[in-house]
Amino acid sequence: STQSTGILRKPMNRTVRGVLVLIGAVLIHITFGVLYCYGNFSTYIASYLRARTSYSDIRFTNTQWILTLTVCGQGTTMVVGGLLERRIGTRFTILIGCAIHTLAAAISYFAIASFYGLIVTYGVLFGFGIGIAYSPAMTLAMKWLPTYKGVVAGSVVAGFGLGAMVFNPIITTFINPDNISPTYAPYPDEPSEKYYKDPENKAILDRVPYCFLVMAGFFIVLQTLGNILIKPLPSEYQDAYEDPEDEEDQFTSLQRDSSDSVGLVQEDECSESTPLQLLKHRDFWILWFTFLCNNQGICYCSTYWKSFGQGFISDDLFLAGVGSAGSIANALSRIIWGGIGDKIGFKVAMCTLQAIFACLYIVMFYATSKWGYAFFVFCLFFCVGGSFSLLPAATLTNFGSKNGTANYGMVMTAGVLGSLLNLLILNVTVNAGVSQQHIQWIVAAFLILGLINSAFFKFKGLPCRDRRESNDYRYSSVPYAD
Repeated sequence: STQSTGILRKPMNRTVRGVLVLIGAVLIHITFGVLYCYGNFSTYIASYLRARTSYSDIRFTNTQWILTLTVCGQGTTMVVGGLLERRIGTRFTILIGCAIHTLAAAISYFAIASFYGLIVTYGVLFGFGIGIAYSPAMTLAMKWLPTYKGVVAGSVVAGFGLGAMVFNPIITTFINPDNISPTYAPYPDEPSEKYYKDPENKAILDRVPYCFLVMAGFFIVLQTLGNILIKPLPSEYQDAYEDPEDEEDQFTSLQRDSSDSVGLVQEDECSESTPLQLLKHRDFWILWFTFLCNNQGICYCSTYWKSFGQGFISDDLFLAGVGSAGSIANALSRIIWGGIGDKIGFKVAMCTLQAIFACLYIVMFYATSKWGYAFFVFCLFFCVGGSFSLLPAATLTNFGSKNGTANYGMVMTAGVLGSLLNLLILNVTVNAGVSQQHIQWIVAAFLILGLINSAFFKFKGLPCRDRRESNDYRYSSVPYAD
């Protein structure tokens, strides 16, 4: 046709434009990846709240509420982002998410006067912004470059993982340019739990509120560049490259239920499941519980990697460098674990990841040297990223691509409950005087439980439509499709 001929004449234009869209999506996701800076930032936040507000007895376990509600906010608004995208378009949806994300950081300059105010701004609202724009930015880049979906998805989620590499040095250099380590240890039973205090660290504490404004400024720059590069896919490209079967509104399918089966069912040889139908699938609950268990290791690592190191390392810039190296591991692992899944399948790859993750937590307490600690943090973050490439791929291959984004959102609801469970466990154990070593063993026990659960997963080949079109039955590591 004339339309197809026109498209074929300009393949390079689409590729070049698609690369620019991809760069824009990566820039936006780098700003969202500041979420992984919380382990570094929490030392300064908790110290400020103790020294400058009425919350003089607040502890790291209390401030973990901020990160937990960020994760919950992100998880609960991912579907909202999809609905908004269909109503107002991709670009405006991403703009709304970015605006909420940046505004939440900026007003935290005022909100830090109250712990609960900070929970609302830098916790709930911050997560809302991430959740609304997270999927639209990624899926748009994949639509522009449909031949390279795996590379595109891996690049975007790697950008999210790299956020800490960019912002950890900014946070530490701005707040603590003289590399002063905290020395105030108010709890004899937890000598590694150290804070900054007045008047010894007045200059450091003075800068904490302003750091929110500095981060907001960087967000504005990166997100503005990202939104300039992002461009909706023209209709002629959609007509030529997209499968009409996949145009069904995957979010309205939330209202559909299966009327021909009751209770848990086994997947058919060729299935396209809706989100509500997932609730009747045995393998969905295995994936859901796998992420619930993995989330214990993810949350502990993201929150406590720095406070653990402060127990025996008096070099704040070194710790910030360790966090940046961990973010590189987090980013690379999302691509590497996806490749491992391609080669050996989801079940073996996930069980291997969980075994390594558990072993690291079992022996981590014995890493008492600077470089030994750095090695363990790097390896832990390498395991953190694996879940976010293996689980989406397993969801896609087992339940089909038509409702892939919404189905993956259903699996990710385990992260909301998992974050709250992790917070509960840490508060109970710390208040009961349980040592960090034993807390790490509890986390390892959850990972071993997740490994046992993952072993019961029944691997399937490619989704229904892809199986019809391809003779390659290997596991697909594409986090999202169509």
